[in-house]
Amino acid sequence: MPRPDEAGNRGSGRRLGGERAGRRVTAGRPGSAAVAVATRIDFPEEGGALAGRRCTGGGSPGSPRRRPRCYRLLVPFLFLLSLALPAEAADPWYADLKGHWAEDEVRVLWEEGVTDGYPREDALGRWQWLFLPNAFMERAQFAVLLAKVMGLAPDPQGPPVYRDVPPEYVAGGGLEAFPWIQAGGRAGIFSNEPGGRFRPGEGIRRDEAAAMLVHALDLGWYADSLTEDRLQGLLGRYADAQRIRPELRRAVAAALDLAIMVGYGDGYLRPDRPLTRAEGATLIYKSALMRVGAEPPVFSPDGDGQDEQTTLEAQALLNRNQVSWQVELLDIHGTVRYRWAGTRLPARWSWDGHDEQGRPLPAGLYLLRGVLTARQGARFLSAVEPVQLVYHRLAATASPVVVEPGEPVHVTALTEGPVQQVALEPPGTGARPMIPVAPGRWEAAWTVPAALPPGTYPLVVRAAFPPVHREQTLYVQVLPTLWIQGWAEPNPAAPGSPVTVRAETPAGATRVLLDAPGEVRPMDLAPDGPGRWILRWTVPAGVPPGSILGLGLEARRGSATARTSLRLEIGGIPRGEPVFHLSH
Repeated sequence: MPRPDEAGNRGSGRRLGGERAGRRVTAGRPGSAAVAVATRIDFPEEGGALAGRRCTGGGSPGSPRRRPRCYRLLVPFLFLLSLALPAEAADPWYADLKGHWAEDEVRVLWEEGVTDGYPREDALGRWQWLFLPNAFMERAQFAVLLAKVMGLAPDPQGPPVYRDVPPEYVAGGGLEAFPWIQAGGRAGIFSNEPGGRFRPGEGIRRDEAAAMLVHALDLGWYADSLTEDRLQGLLGRYADAQRIRPELRRAVAAALDLAIMVGYGDGYLRPDRPLTRAEGATLIYKSALMRVGAEPPVFSPDGDGQDEQTTLEAQALLNRNQVSWQVELLDIHGTVRYRWAGTRLPARWSWDGHDEQGRPLPAGLYLLRGVLTARQGARFLSAVEPVQLVYHRLAATASPVVVEPGEPVHVTALTEGPVQQVALEPPGTGARPMIPVAPGRWEAAWTVPAALPPGTYPLVVRAAFPPVHREQTLYVQVLPTLWIQGWAEPNPAAPGSPVTVRAETPAGATRVLLDAPGEVRPMDLAPDGPGRWILRWTVPAGVPPGSILGLGLEARRGSATARTSLRLEIGGIPRGEPVFHLSH
C-alpha cells in the first residue's frame, strides 16, 4: 500500500504540546507517528450535514472518558512501518476538487496548510483525501479553519469555554477541534453564543459565519457604531432580514456594509441557510487571506497629544508566495487618498492622518484595502477595513463682550467630532449645559448680575469628547453703571447769546445728546477727552428774560442710557416794562 502522504504534503505545521495541533483523533491518520491503521470515518452524502461525534473507548455510562478509539487494527508490521513516517504531515491535495468552482480558493488555503479534509481508503487500499466541498460545513469546522487563518495558537488548557465542546470533542473528518475553539472563544471571535453552548455539530449559518468574521477582523466597534437608521437601511432592503439571529443583527449589518457578506439578487439574504464547505472556505478566503486594519481604529490628530496617530497593521496568509503588496486608503467616494506599497508586507506602520502630500485629511470615515500579488501573478484583495478620523474641536464666541450690568451675554459654541456634552461656566456659578440647536452648534445665555462690580470676567466653555475634553475661556467686560452730569456756561444767559454745554460720563459712554427748546431733534455733544463732552448752543432770541429753560442730557452706551436735566436761567430785562434813560 503506498504511503498516504505521497501526494505532496503541505503541513500546517502547528504543534501543541509536542503533537500536531488540530490532528485527527485516529491512530491511523496518514503520515502520523502513531499506529498506522485503517481509519473508520463516516462520510456524509454531498450536501448533507457533517455531524461531529465523541469517540469513546466504550465503557458504561458515567465511566471516565478515554481517549477516542475509532479504528480497527491491521497487521502488526504496519505499526513498525508507521514509526518511520514523518510526524509533521497534513492533507495531500483533495481528490474531489478537480473542476470544482472553489478549487482555486481551497488550493490557496491548502497550500498554506490550514485546511482539513477527510481521509478515505479506496477498494484497492490506496489512501485519498477528500474535501467534500458540497457537504454542509459544521460550526466546529468553520471555527477551526477561521482560527487557523487568523493565526491563533491552539489552546488546550483550562476549562472548556463552551460546555458542549469538551476536550475529547471530534468534529467531522476526525478533526480534534477543542484547542482551536478554545483559542477562538478566548479571543472573542465566537461571541453571542447563548447558554454557553457552541453547537459544534450544527451547520454554520450565513449570519453566524458573517458575525464570526466581523469579530475575527476586529470590526465589533464598527458594528456597535451603526445608528438605528443605518442598521435599518442595511437590513431593511432584504425581505427575510427578520430571520437573522437577533443578537447578530449588528454584526450582519456591518458585514453587509463592508461587503464581507452580500445578499442575493432576488432581494433575499437567506441568513439561516447553512454554508457548504466550499462556501465556508471561500468566505474565509475572501475575507481573511489578507487582513489590514488600524489600531486604534478611531484616532484624532488634533494636537492634544492623545491618539495623534494610528498604527496600520497587515497580515497575509501567503507567507511563502507573496511578491508585492499595497494598501490603499480610500474615502467614502472611492478616491484613493494614500497608497503604501512594497515587496514584503510589513507587520505594522504608523499614519498621522495626512495624505501623501502631507496635508491633513478631513474628518470622516475612510476605508483600508489591501492588495497582495503572488508569484504566479494572482492578486488577492483584503476585506475592506474602516478607520475613523475625527477632530475634537471647540470654537466658542460671546456677544456682546462689553456688557452692562443686568444685560444678557449670548454664548455660541461650535464643535467637531463625537461630542457628548458642552457646558458653560459663568463667573461665580457652576457649569450649566448648553443647548444643542443644530448638529455641532450649541447655545447658552448668561445675564450679568446688576450688582456685579465693573471689571473683566471669564466665561469657560467645556466640551466633553470622551475620553478627551476641550476647554475655551471667553472674557467679557462688565461696565460700571452708566451715569451723566452736566452744566451750562454762562448761566444765566441772555436771549440770543451763546452757551457752552458740558457733560461728564463714564469713559465707556459712546454718545451724549442735548435736547433743547426750539430744536427739531436732539443734538450730539462732541467728545472732549475721556468721559468729557462739549457743545456750543445759542439761546433762542425769543426767549423772555427771567424765564428758565430746561435742557435734557442723555448718555448712551450700547442699550444702556442715562439722563439728567439742566436749568438755564435767562437774564436781561423782561419785555413790557418801561426803560428810562437819563439824558442831559
